[in-house]
Amino acid sequence: MKRRTFIKNSAGITAALSLPLLASCHGDQKETWACTHNSTPLDTKITVKGLEKPVNVLQISDSHITYSDESDQPYEIYSTRMTNGYLQVRHFKTLDPITTIESFEELMELAKKEKVDLVALTGDILNFPSATAVAKVQEMVSASGIPYKYISGNHDWHYEGMEGSDEGLRQKWCTDRLMPLYQGSNPLYSSQIVGGINMVFIDDSTYQVNEEQLEFYKQQKARPEPIAVFVHIPLYMPTIEICCGHPQWGAAADHLYEIERRERWSENGNKPSTIEFVKQVMSTERLLGIFAGHTHQCRFVSDQGKFQYITGPSFNGQYRMIRFLPS
Repeated sequence: MKRRTFIKNSAGITAALSLPLLASCHGDQKETWACTHNSTPLDTKITVKGLEKPVNVLQISDSHITYSDESDQPYEIYSTRMTNGYLQVRHFKTLDPITTIESFEELMELAKKEKVDLVALTGDILNFPSATAVAKVQEMVSASGIPYKYISGNHDWHYEGMEGSDEGLRQKWCTDRLMPLYQGSNPLYSSQIVGGINMVFIDDSTYQVNEEQLEFYKQQKARPEPIAVFVHIPLYMPTIEICCGHPQWGAAADHLYEIERRERWSENGNKPSTIEFVKQVMSTERLLGIFAGHTHQCRFVSDQGKFQYITGPSFNGQYRMIRFLPS
């Protein structure tokens, strides 16, 4: 579903409700890190041989929160479209009107109820890099008492119509506004060992991955722990439309740059580091799964024995509960 169509329709509730249950999928059982996958649209169970105890992660993506005060007024020329796009939202279960803030608070309550080990915020938590919104999100997450990790999405750092390259604007606003959400981690990449699993977060919000991020992932890949990869934009698999590392990514495939008032994608296509990053992830023997957002559609995709889960949008209450279970 194109972002323009989705915003026009406000919530896409019917599509979310009509999603069928996902079939059970079985990975390679030959190695000690082998895992078995079983998933529904909201709850993914991954049984891991050798895991000592259950590890639960709540993935939240695409909350698209706007929370402003007078300090945000100078930026309204850059933020109006995204603000208006999420004024009328209905909860995916009840169909009752709900604000994006209320949806996020509901998910924080779920995190506490389930006593999850980590909340994974996988981008587009904000509609644009408002300092007021950053403080509000940080307040809500901190109040839950649950550890969390954050990476940006393509909207978190983007003021529509502001001059500059995608990479330049990301660097500026991650540094100037979003930094509190990173809790001292590098905005482009980070990792955390949780219950014996290496949770690796890579910012691919420009659809590209640079050499520094690639090198970081190689270092994580060399570690002994099984890996769960968290990104905003899904990684290339043949059945996924334009995504990170897609062979057709580039200027000719960029149909939204005028609407989103941003730099057009490169005429030269993917960076070599992006292509290599996707290859590295797809060749990771101990890969437990790739967890993404961005598309506003709940989906499961597999290729070459690797599994990728795309979570539904959290602005209307959707999420993914990821349960890593001992075999």
